[in-house]
Amino acid sequence: MIFEITITSEDGEVIEIGKDEKEQNFITDVVIHMDTVNNDVRNKAPAMLAKIEIHGAINSEVGDRVLKLFEWSKELNEKKWYRTITIKAKTSIDKPYRTYIFEKVFVVDYWERYKTESAQGDEQAKNADRDHFELFLTQKENNFKTIEAY
Repeated sequence: MIFEITITSEDGEVIEIGKDEKEQNFITDVVIHMDTVNNDVRNKAPAMLAKIEIHGAINSEVGDRVLKLFEWSKELNEKKWYRTITIKAKTSIDKPYRTYIFEKVFVVDYWERYKTESAQGDEQAKNADRDHFELFLTQKENNFKTIEAY
C-alpha cells in the first residue's frame, strides 16, 4: 500500500506527506481502529472512539513535514489542537483503494526514534531498523458520526 496523508487545521495550515511520487514510501504503516470505549458490553452503543496510528520514515526529504507533526503534538494554542485528517490508501500512486476523512482529531502520543548510522537498515528495512516517527491520534468525543470512508 501507498499512503497519502493530509492534515488540516481550522486556520488552514496543511501538513501533507506522501502526495509526491518520490514520497510514496515514507508512510510505512497506518492503523485505523474503531474502539468501543467499554469492552464489556452487551449491546451496541455509540460510546466509540476512532483511533489512528501513522508510522513513517524520517529523512531529509520529509523532515520539514515531520517537524510540523512534532509541533502539532506539543501545540499549546487550543484552536490548533483539533484537525481534519484525510488518509488515502492506494495500490499505486494513481490508484486509490480507500479514503478516510476524520474531523476533530488530536494528538495523543508522538514519538521520534533515531538510530546510529550503523544500526540503520536499507530502504526495505522496517521502522524498527530506521529513523522513524509514530503518531497516535484520536477523534474528539461526539464526532464519530462525521467519519467518512469511500
